[in-house]
Amino acid sequence: MSKYSLVLSDELLALYLDFKDGKVDDCKLLEPFLSYYHAPHLTNVEQLKGIEYEDTELLQQLSAQGFISQPLEELAEQTRYKIILNTEISYFPYVHILKDSIEKNFSLTFRVGENRDKAIQLITALCANAKFILIFDSYFCDNWQDTQNFFKQIIPKKSLTLLHEDHLNSKVSEIKKIYAGWKIKPDSRHMFTKSHDRYLLIDNQIEIILSSGFQYLFATDKDLTCLVRCK
Repeated sequence: MSKYSLVLSDELLALYLDFKDGKVDDCKLLEPFLSYYHAPHLTNVEQLKGIEYEDTELLQQLSAQGFISQPLEELAEQTRYKIILNTEISYFPYVHILKDSIEKNFSLTFRVGENRDKAIQLITALCANAKFILIFDSYFCDNWQDTQNFFKQIIPKKSLTLLHEDHLNSKVSEIKKIYAGWKIKPDSRHMFTKSHDRYLLIDNQIEIILSSGFQYLFATDKDLTCLVRCK
């Protein structure tokens, strides 16, 4: 596998080098760039000379590796993620850092038998100040022996609204026994009605996708991936 992660457009390569040298004053482009950037990037002699960046040692190193004048698309083929970050084009292999369906998010992956405390602690922290929490998992009540721990361990014991797609109906009374101050009601927007994955949406801002369901936050006999993203 390549040791390089991705390729940058000329504009973003210049931005990265300015940032590295402490020369960036306007963060409007820097912030979205950093939200996508994975180190290290791959460049070549021609691209560096094109943006008038003179680093003799780096140029010699790239030249010795054969990275001299390839098109960016060809460079991208030699990277881990096969993409080029830019601000103009969205078609593959380009990723538009200001408007693209590809995102850089936080993820936690647990294999069979691995402890999930890190995911539980993270989700607990994300829920701590919530006013509305939407839970979507069609099998939530079927796996109540494990999933009840979601309310016992993660949801804060304070006044807030728990939304669901009717699949918590059979356990509302038991959930209320855990904490009577929660309001539990159906999601009138039906945001995830046709979804296959399991979701947790916190204040309509933080979305968590649980690959194999809420049950496997607490049971370890299946693998689990938690993807955390800002909406």
